[in-house]
Amino acid sequence: MGNLRGLSVFIFLTLVVFTTARPKSGQSKCKSGPVDLVFLIDSSRSVRPHEFETMRKFLIDILNTLDIGLDTTRVGVVQYSSQVRSEFSLKTHSKLENMVKAINEIVPLAQGTMTGLAIRYLMNEAFSPGQGDRPKVPNVAVIVTDGRPQDRVAEVAAEARERGIEIYAVGVARADMTSLRAMASPPFEDHVFLVERFDLIYQFGLQFQDKLCGIDLCLESEHGCEHLCESSPGSYTCHCLPGYRLNADGKTCSAIDLCTEGKHDCEQVCVYSGPGISTCDCNEGYRLNGDEKTCSPIDLCAEGKHGCEQVCVYMGPGIFTCGCNEGYRLNVDEKTCSQTVQIQMPCLSKKCLMCLLTTLLCQKLYGNIDWEFNSINVCNLAIDLCAEGKHGCEQVCVYLGPGIFTCDCNEGYRLNGDKKTCSPIDLCAEGKHDCEQVCVNMGPGIFTCDCNKGYRLNEDEKTCSAIDLCAEGKHDCEQICISAPGVFTCDCNKGFKLNRDKRTCTIEIFFSFRNLYYSCFSFAITFGFICQCLIIYHNDMDMCNTVKHGCDYQCVNTPGSYHCICPEGQLLQDDGKTCGTCKSANIDLVLLIDGSKSVRPQNFELVKKFVNQVVDSLDVSAHGTRVGLVQYSSRVRTEFPLNMYHTAEDIKAAVMKVDYMEKGTMTGLALKHMLEYSFSEAEGARPASRNIPRIGLVFTDGRSQDDISEYAKKAKEAGITMYAVGVGKAVEDELREIASDPVEKHFYYTTDFSAINTIADNLKLNVCPAESLREVEVKDPCASFFYCSLIQYPLASMAARLEQLENQLLSRK
Repeated sequence: MGNLRGLSVFIFLTLVVFTTARPKSGQSKCKSGPVDLVFLIDSSRSVRPHEFETMRKFLIDILNTLDIGLDTTRVGVVQYSSQVRSEFSLKTHSKLENMVKAINEIVPLAQGTMTGLAIRYLMNEAFSPGQGDRPKVPNVAVIVTDGRPQDRVAEVAAEARERGIEIYAVGVARADMTSLRAMASPPFEDHVFLVERFDLIYQFGLQFQDKLCGIDLCLESEHGCEHLCESSPGSYTCHCLPGYRLNADGKTCSAIDLCTEGKHDCEQVCVYSGPGISTCDCNEGYRLNGDEKTCSPIDLCAEGKHGCEQVCVYMGPGIFTCGCNEGYRLNVDEKTCSQTVQIQMPCLSKKCLMCLLTTLLCQKLYGNIDWEFNSINVCNLAIDLCAEGKHGCEQVCVYLGPGIFTCDCNEGYRLNGDKKTCSPIDLCAEGKHDCEQVCVNMGPGIFTCDCNKGYRLNEDEKTCSAIDLCAEGKHDCEQICISAPGVFTCDCNKGFKLNRDKRTCTIEIFFSFRNLYYSCFSFAITFGFICQCLIIYHNDMDMCNTVKHGCDYQCVNTPGSYHCICPEGQLLQDDGKTCGTCKSANIDLVLLIDGSKSVRPQNFELVKKFVNQVVDSLDVSAHGTRVGLVQYSSRVRTEFPLNMYHTAEDIKAAVMKVDYMEKGTMTGLALKHMLEYSFSEAEGARPASRNIPRIGLVFTDGRSQDDISEYAKKAKEAGITMYAVGVGKAVEDELREIASDPVEKHFYYTTDFSAINTIADNLKLNVCPAESLREVEVKDPCASFFYCSLIQYPLASMAARLEQLENQLLSRK
């Protein structure tokens, strides 16, 4: 009865698939020209029955779009697992309905996955004249698989491609991207397709149909491109003429104004000369140099282009004023000069009257001329507008000759455009300083350098060094001092724990005395006394049922103590009680993220979320895991070092504030920076003597523009465990060269930025340590059995007291 019910279900599914696979009335067929097409389908045991039914429908849907016939498209189907079986050859069927019937009758082999064996059959048998292969007709193979091959595929696939077979590799769910790329024809973006589930495989069918049919949508559709249309399989892309940029609608174009966008290298003036074109010009008083970019000031005096009769005075670029030689004064035309008349006479008692009369005489002889009385008894024709205060200069008036002046400013000020007033110079705001961290404006034209909190100014009064309070002994830690710039935290040696004052440490030593256990704190044998909290237990006592152990999953007794354990697949957390899916080891982790132009801003946000997803899997603290972040493009920038943040929340907030760099891809330079700086103790890496694992993770989307070999090798030789994560156009050989051994556990790749969250989930499995059981001392057993107090005894009294307590305990039994 059960077999009959199963047969009924199979017949029903077959009818459903056959019905849905029928071509729709009026559906146009793909006129691709003669093609010999063979489908190679994986029917291994990992392909579940309902998934195989989905694959049947996928094959039938593709056949419905093809122009089937002996003179047009011929189709063969081969299934494989641990063996290979031809369902029908290229010459078996010439009608669609016969092919559909044969596909619906396929029974899965349900064994292993010998993909290499199947490709060799495809090459030697399926595409042979005896099986219907036609000469000079393209051979196309579509391989559909859901797992990693159990045999070698790279060599046989390469041989098949050399024989002219074009191979499409379609992977589903558990398929291996490296194997798919080894099988497929180049370019991989057109011949490799990977989906998460079998019900998404129809997406490849659409892409394959467009590729096979070769429809030129630019010629056969209303594409709406304003300038240029470029066809691609099943799609098209709009482009713009030189000097124009494609708008957000993906169709229209806008002229590029290089001047407005600041994309020019003109020193002074950029002149828009058309879409994508600019020329350089200069401000008034300057002329363009031969490089047609920079400008030089025009000195009309030096070039003789002034018209001054006697003296030309250079006043600035393209500006001059005329002056006269000693004994002459400038005329009204401000170019020619007239001789100065000096009349000397004794200073009589009526000197003012005499000077007035002389003035009237000079006016009669030489015109209207200003005179002044000189203290050396002469009337002197010398006009000093600066001395007379007739200038309008805000700060300094410079006398240039009789009746001529120019304005200047005090030191630390700059003359404004009105040539009279002055403005203070702020060298810090203008970036005209060489301070490494902080520039402090001390007044007009004056600055001093300072440092960020935790750093001090060096003797050069420009650069800064991190303040290491531990190295300088400026701390009060009893045992271990951990330094960060300007701050420190204390820690204890193994076997000690930090007290509540966060400075001192307490030793915990266990010893036995005639089947009794004592937890002893702070020995001081030299001084003849012991300070302790006395705890007495039988070594066979059931501690798990005696104390409140707080174990999340299960409590296990040990002599005089207990420990907690977790179920398979979970790990014991730092509190020694709760269980979790992953708790990272204490590591120093530096992430190198690619900020090159090819990543693009929206994908860079996904990269930052990837980093935070990794951080979520780590046990971040000053004594646990430390995390540093470095971004690189054409240069390298430390976003934050290992010792800057000590909580996951602070790190994630800092990551989201990171600005995208753009430009090139210098992965080798980034590896060098990581090795020489990021894992230095100055930036928070813990000393190698502490055996804290150092892990570097490189995330990139393309080929490096410099050599990575040297520093990838040096990093691993220095004991750094390297992970390599690639996306999109990342080069597999480079990623493998960066990754530590075994490469398969340290190398990840995906074609799309949207899938990197999956890599982050997988990455946690390799960063997390293996599950281990750790014995945890009883935190407060006194509360459940005996009263404890801090006591002091001379050694002799202590021995007697211990014996007395032992006898009391034995009497209770």
